[in-house]
Amino acid sequence: MPLPSILDQIDQLFDELVHRPWGTAARQLVPAELREVKDGWVVELPVQGLRAADLTVQVEGRRLVIRGHRRHEQEQRHGEKGWSRTQQETSLHRTITLPTAADPDAIEASVEDSTLTIHIGRREP
Repeated sequence: MPLPSILDQIDQLFDELVHRPWGTAARQLVPAELREVKDGWVVELPVQGLRAADLTVQVEGRRLVIRGHRRHEQEQRHGEKGWSRTQQETSLHRTITLPTAADPDAIEASVEDSTLTIHIGRREP
């Protein structure tokens, strides 16, 4: 069986590119749910693949900025001569405009079951 030529390899790569679905889950916009509660607002955002330590939640002006990043590498040996390495990188960057009555000093965040929950307190009238 002859080795594939460079043109065969280019054709194969082109076919993979054309038939590959565009926009992997990591590149799609993750929906955030914002709902009003008695004492303010709650934001819920799926953060699958990220841990609490990988996330930062900051207030910048009237914006709530959520950032997350995690890189995971795994290397495996397959017998004496073989090995493989996998790398997975997950990142998140979301900006949400805060309601005008939001208190930027009364924000609490927690992660449970791959969901980031942020409670935003309401300013006293």
